[in-house]
Amino acid sequence: MFGYVRIDPGTLGKAEKARFRSIYCGVCECLRSAAGPKGRMALSYDAAFLAAVLGALYEPEETAGRGVCAAHPVKKHAFVFSEMTTYAADIDLLLAFYNCLDDWADDKNRLKELGAKQLMDAFLSARARRMRQAFAIEKQLGRLRRFERERSGDVLGAADCFGSMLGEVFAYRDDMWAPALKNMGAALGRFIYIMDAWDDARRDEKKGRYNPLKDMRALPDYEERVYDLLQTQMALCAGAFETLPIVQDIGILRNIIYSGVWTRYSIKRRDAAGEENA
Repeated sequence: MFGYVRIDPGTLGKAEKARFRSIYCGVCECLRSAAGPKGRMALSYDAAFLAAVLGALYEPEETAGRGVCAAHPVKKHAFVFSEMTTYAADIDLLLAFYNCLDDWADDKNRLKELGAKQLMDAFLSARARRMRQAFAIEKQLGRLRRFERERSGDVLGAADCFGSMLGEVFAYRDDMWAPALKNMGAALGRFIYIMDAWDDARRDEKKGRYNPLKDMRALPDYEERVYDLLQTQMALCAGAFETLPIVQDIGILRNIIYSGVWTRYSIKRRDAAGEENA
């Protein structure tokens, strides 16, 4: 369900791309520290975005470094560590573990079962450090499973489970910024869930899997309805973000919020239009 929160490389400068990459690599290094090499299987750009938002807001002390890894075995790459990259890595571990369990339950994917086993110790440690967030994730995934069992067509209801989960994740501290962060994360979570459902609709139909957009797909204005849902959620996300007193990395964050999250959608719509006109 992840992979939609990315930069738009065509509208971002070289220095900003390098800065976001250093945050991403910092989260990766934190995952390696927490779970060993296998921890990197949990890495996501979504976690890098979370670390970037919280780092820009709270401006924790950062430690910069350069090194090589399995993904970059020859050329050294830059990375930054902070309180927020550590936090984002813990969230990545929690979500990756639950994702492995869900995929195993849905498709009996043996690789996902193995992935869950490999992450178990690191997951338990992260859960102990982030009890509030882990409880929220477990609660909302439980709600979502009820929608799936009932094969509900309530798109926003199902999406709100994922949104409420990310809202708790973004609200890092119980302080004056928590409401805006919670609203931002919740809207982004709903966007991700709806985008993922739209992206997977054909595959889910072929495999007989639950998809909340199934009934809507029969409508003549299906694509317009989905676009309106997505646009509404990102408008809410951007509105909450703009209330935060963020200066650091503002260009990167706005690039992701206003453009980057739409890159996969734009590519798929363009490819679909090309197929229709072929």
